[in-house]
Amino acid sequence: MSSRARTAVILCTCSGIIAERIDWEKVQKLLAGHPTRPVFRVDQLACGADNLEQLEAWLKEEKPERVVVAACSPRDHEATFRRLLVGAGINPYFLQMVNVREQVAWVTADPVQATAKSARLLSAALDRVQRQEPLVARKVPLRTEVAIIGAGPAGMQAALTLARAGRKVTLIEKEPFIGGLPVRYEELFPNLECGPCLLEPVMGELLHGHESEYVDLLTLAEVTAVKGTFGNWTLTVKQRPRFINPDLCIGCMACAAVCPEHRPHAWNAAGELAAVDAPFAGALPNFPHIDPAVCLKLKGEECNACLVECPVEGSLAFDDTARQITIEVGAIIVATGALEKQDVPAAFAGLADVHTGYSFERLLAMNGPTSGEILKADGTPPQSVAIVHCAGSLDTNEISYCSGTCCRAALKYAHITAAKVAGVELTRLVREQVVPGLDADSQLHHDHSAVSRYSGLGALSVDGVGAERRIVCQDNGQAIAAEMIVLMRPVVPGAGTSKIAEVLELDTNAGGFLAQLHSLSASFASNMKGIYLAGTSRGPGDIREAFSSGTAAAGLALSELVDGRDLVVDPQVAVVDAMRCSGCGTCLQVCPYKAISWNARDRIADVADILCRGCGTCVAACPSGAITGQGFSRAMLRAEIGGVLS
Repeated sequence: MSSRARTAVILCTCSGIIAERIDWEKVQKLLAGHPTRPVFRVDQLACGADNLEQLEAWLKEEKPERVVVAACSPRDHEATFRRLLVGAGINPYFLQMVNVREQVAWVTADPVQATAKSARLLSAALDRVQRQEPLVARKVPLRTEVAIIGAGPAGMQAALTLARAGRKVTLIEKEPFIGGLPVRYEELFPNLECGPCLLEPVMGELLHGHESEYVDLLTLAEVTAVKGTFGNWTLTVKQRPRFINPDLCIGCMACAAVCPEHRPHAWNAAGELAAVDAPFAGALPNFPHIDPAVCLKLKGEECNACLVECPVEGSLAFDDTARQITIEVGAIIVATGALEKQDVPAAFAGLADVHTGYSFERLLAMNGPTSGEILKADGTPPQSVAIVHCAGSLDTNEISYCSGTCCRAALKYAHITAAKVAGVELTRLVREQVVPGLDADSQLHHDHSAVSRYSGLGALSVDGVGAERRIVCQDNGQAIAAEMIVLMRPVVPGAGTSKIAEVLELDTNAGGFLAQLHSLSASFASNMKGIYLAGTSRGPGDIREAFSSGTAAAGLALSELVDGRDLVVDPQVAVVDAMRCSGCGTCLQVCPYKAISWNARDRIADVADILCRGCGTCVAACPSGAITGQGFSRAMLRAEIGGVLS
């Protein structure tokens, strides 16, 4: 490459905004003797459509080898000017932009200083652009199918959004049913809408609607391994056996009625479930499943009770086995959700009639353990109910953050309890109260429960039993009647979220939720290109946020996986010099986008250009200088610094 490659310099006045501070005639005089022999052109609005046509003609006439544009931020128009270079027959990576609008005109009041500063920045750009290499963007065929992990409201909404666009979707759910947590809630804040009623149309459309042909639902399934890159992911899924033939079973549950063996009812947080049973009435798909750890027949013992009672021969499939399924997709949406912390704080441990929010939700549900009645363990209604807000939240020894949804749920519990239990003494113990939203005020202003302030769980103790039981608050000396206690525990990542973070090698935030690429501007994208986030896998939220985030994540997948369009891979990525790489592995540890893998055969690091975003972290960290950032080499940066200082 010649050290004196001819360079064209386009100086934009930005309709006078830049020219108010910078004297372009003076700049041209200061740079006239630069060894790159620059040719200058001043333009009123270089990014304008008409002006771009004139600029292309000018470049074709001048035939420069390099181009420098002094205008606004590259974030605004670098792509515009790269297209200009392509039209003029110049490699688009022979462009260097100088941001004189934001970095000079808008921040330097003195025109003399602004002009001198601009000349120095342009000198740096002229020196740097000489060392830029002719890069070529690579095109890669991509798949347009999408895998969604988690079939709660967010995952279902994402699946439907994609299916309506004609995309094939594999919806992977570890439970035997879809709908997540809200399908188990009788009423939802703030308008006390029926959770199952709200979700049933969505579930019905997924299972039986027009778009269902695009959706492959895998229940009792978990992702165990993932390999590949954006546009071409391969997932390994392990699906546990249901021991039910879904093509024959009619969902009558006659088998459950005669099953002699039972297990703890994990989904109700109370009571028992038959060895062959559905999780709860109304669960979809409408099939039971068999727990092999409890079923006598599957343990090798003699039992045919369900076989005798089943009205459709072949519905029970005791020869069913686990399957390993390979799925190939272009993108992955993670909607694995969150749950309420289920352990009980020490002050309440071992006490009767103490509920977490989830177990109380199931108590309120018509398909729950008490058919919707609020009853104590002895089968009688409580005379007093105490609801403890922030039971473990805002606590440096447990969970430091506010989950943002617990206060709303507490208000709902207070409202429903007052309606269901006549004359109940109802108290909410409040540490902080957070009830945002335009439609939340109705519940808040119609709440008739007593409110007692407390400073933290350390200030609470429990005295007495039964109707005489009291929560004693050391802050104010109050003794609050608490025959039944509801603890509003913090929301934490679900087990599925923590596990999938390991499988997909996704970063997590301080709360253990999946880390967003940017909490404000890219909250539905992960640090891994082609893996999107939805629902409470990102952090605590309600069903409204779940639906909207599912739509947003699906929208990102649709926008980046366009049918018939190849993936254009930006060549400005990190590359490894195999001769210099010592195999220390430092770069693997520091890459924020998981773009670097270990080549065990050659014992060197490999960079996946599809995943790399050219941030330069590995370049700076490499102790042997074996990694170069294409488009940002050390030679380019040294030349740029030298140009500023010259």
